[in-house]
Amino acid sequence: MLILILFFIFCTVAMVSYVGVPELTNRLALANEKRQQKYSNKLEQILSKQEVRKVSRLFLLMPLAAAAVGYVLLPEEMKLVGAGAGIAFGIIFPGIFIKFLIRKTKDKFADQLIDALLIMSSSFRGGLSLIQSLEAVVEEMPEPISKEFAIVLGENKMGVSIEEALYHLYNRLPSLALQQMITAILLARETGGNLPAIFNRIVTNIREARKIQQNLNTLTLQGKIQGVVMSLLPIAFGFIVYSTNRRVFDHMLNSEVGRAMLTYAVFSELIGVFLIWKISTLKEY
Repeated sequence: MLILILFFIFCTVAMVSYVGVPELTNRLALANEKRQQKYSNKLEQILSKQEVRKVSRLFLLMPLAAAAVGYVLLPEEMKLVGAGAGIAFGIIFPGIFIKFLIRKTKDKFADQLIDALLIMSSSFRGGLSLIQSLEAVVEEMPEPISKEFAIVLGENKMGVSIEEALYHLYNRLPSLALQQMITAILLARETGGNLPAIFNRIVTNIREARKIQQNLNTLTLQGKIQGVVMSLLPIAFGFIVYSTNRRVFDHMLNSEVGRAMLTYAVFSELIGVFLIWKISTLKEY
C-alpha cells in the first residue's frame, strides 16, 4: 500500500513538473523580455543603442547577483530572507537607477539650454538661419545638448520637417523652457518676430524659475534630513544591539513570529521612508 501511494505521489509530481515547469519558464522569459524592453525604451533617451544593450543585460542579471549577495552575507537563519530581499532589490533598483540617469540628463540639458539660447540669439543677430544657429550650438556646446540638437539636424536632413524634429526633441526631454523655445521658433517662422529678444526673455524666465526652485529645495531640506535621520535610527540601533548582545535577537531570529515581525518592520521602514520623501519633495514644473 505504501509503495502504491509513493508511486501515485511520484506520478503526480512528474505530471505537475512536466506541465508547470515549461509554462513557468515561458512566463519568466516573457516577463524578462518585457522588462528588458521597458528599460531599453527609457535608456534610449540618454544612451546609444550599443550601451543600452549592455546595461539591459546587466539589469537582467542584477536580481540573481543581489540574491546571491544577500544569501551569502546574512547568517544561516536569515539566508532565505536575504535572498528574497536581494531579488526584490535587483528588480526595483534598475527602475530607480534609470529614473536617476534620465533626471540627471534632463537637469544637465536644462542647465545648458540657457547658453544654447544665448548662442542662437547671437547667431540670429549675425544673420544666420535657424538651421545654422542649431549647427553653431552643436559645434560649441558639450553633450547632452549638442547630441540632442545634432539629432534634430539629422532628422531634418533625412526629410523630417524642423517642426516635427523639435517636437521629437521635446518628447525625449520635456521641459517648460524647451517648450517656450519651440513655440517661439514656430511662431516666428509663421508670423515673424524678434527671436533674439524672445530668447533673452526665455533665459530670464529660466533663471527666475531656477531661483524659486532653489528656495523650495532649501525650505524642504530640513524635512529631508529629519526623514533620513529617523529612517537610519532603527537600523543603527538594531545593528549596535545585534553586535553587542546577540542573545537579545535570539527569540526574533529563531521563531517564525519573530522573523515575521522583523519582515514587517523592514517593510514598514521602507514605506515610512517613501512617504517622508514624497511629503518633503515638491514636483518641478
